[in-house]
Amino acid sequence: MTLLHKLGLCALFATLFLTSSCDPAVILGPQAQNADKYDLRISYFQGACYGRCEVYRLDVYDNGLLVFKGERFTERPGVWQKSIDRRRIVSVIDSFERADFKNYPRAFRSQIPDAPSREITFYDEEGEGYTTSFKESATPELENLALKLRRLAEMPNYRPVSDTIPGLNLRPKANKEREEIIVELQAGTRVETWLVNYGKQNVQFKQRLSPNGNYYLITADPNLMGADELLEYLRKDASVLSAQRNQAVNPR
Repeated sequence: MTLLHKLGLCALFATLFLTSSCDPAVILGPQAQNADKYDLRISYFQGACYGRCEVYRLDVYDNGLLVFKGERFTERPGVWQKSIDRRRIVSVIDSFERADFKNYPRAFRSQIPDAPSREITFYDEEGEGYTTSFKESATPELENLALKLRRLAEMPNYRPVSDTIPGLNLRPKANKEREEIIVELQAGTRVETWLVNYGKQNVQFKQRLSPNGNYYLITADPNLMGADELLEYLRKDASVLSAQRNQAVNPR
């Protein structure tokens, strides 16, 4: 090998080293903090249920960036990112286009109110979004698409970006004090038996507020499900006539 060739190789290696050492994108690939500059193609959201269902959102970008946003009951709370081979993303996008996703209904009817909801938004090349959601059942084709997205979300080696999700205040924080809720139950409803339905949320009975009425004070565990979110479920409960936070009243 001539001296000129050796010098050329040295210059090439030096260029590669300097480029990769100065530009993190060369080493790490697309970054979550630059996501607004990329083309978002699919957004998958898995919602809450009465139990400890994992709640998260997965955003899939056309350049191979995956952004996982864990909200509750997840081993990855906060924002996490991962870059994968763009060919795999193209394969998933092709599956959505073949499925004629644009013509799916806005939502599929559910017979199980407490089943976790799943919402998928697919963005075409012009950036227009098409959304559908379902719970326990959908078309086999749609369930297969959701499975592909869950497998992306469950891939190993995501890297942490932030322990909080911007604009979101639902993620439970450890060691928060219990929150009080006043509920009025249907006549004949035994509060001890009724509370069994909310055992997974660690809802607890505190006291009966009137000896002859059906008003009870219960407490919510915000480390599992905060009072505001629990109220949404209570107000849909056929055994509950009314439910509200127990607000402190200051004397005038």
